[in-house]
Amino acid sequence: MTKTEIAIKEKRTLFPKSVKNALMNKSNILKSGEQNQKLGGFIVKGIWRGLPLYSLTIEERSTCPTTCAHFTDCYGNNMPFAHRFDKGEDLEKRLEIELKQLNYKHPFGFVIRLHVLGDFYNVEYVKKWENWLKKYPNLKVFGYTGYKPNDEVKEYAEIGLEILRVRLENPRRFQVRISDGGNAEFSANPIDEGFKGFTCPEQLKKVDNCASCGLCWTTKQNVNFITH
Repeated sequence: MTKTEIAIKEKRTLFPKSVKNALMNKSNILKSGEQNQKLGGFIVKGIWRGLPLYSLTIEERSTCPTTCAHFTDCYGNNMPFAHRFDKGEDLEKRLEIELKQLNYKHPFGFVIRLHVLGDFYNVEYVKKWENWLKKYPNLKVFGYTGYKPNDEVKEYAEIGLEILRVRLENPRRFQVRISDGGNAEFSANPIDEGFKGFTCPEQLKKVDNCASCGLCWTTKQNVNFITH
């Protein structure tokens, strides 16, 4: 078996040495968007204009549904130098610490791009984010998830339904789109599948980065991405 085939079988990243324990990590696990050319450091458009942007990266596959359309060809396969953090209690303890610090540091608000790699690994973890939204009023998040409310796997559907519920109850603070959701509301799809929606302006070179666009967390229109 190839290294990729083994990683898929074991439901883990192709780069296991890049996965770190969040509590043991010396630097912050919530990284400034200034360190990511695609994200950008400060939002300049949309409902979150003026807010600083951070990101969280956790291990892909071990946190993702096997029904994800890109479970085997995840773009994480091409990210050997990404700093990934392991799922679980230590991750959640470290997030609690850093979110408290950021909430104090940014009284006018701050934004987390959830899961540059990885996903919501269980219902309890989704509820953690819901509780953090209540506890830290300056917090806002956006991202994408492979967990669909109508997934054929019951466990995955339960996670998808929980994400949907939190989004509907926090429409201006929890903007998580469904990856490969087709025509479902608030979805993100590969452009070559022909679903209605706008094409990512950053990929079209119409804007410099996510922070200078803002459409993914501002409009309900579906977004189409050029496949990585």
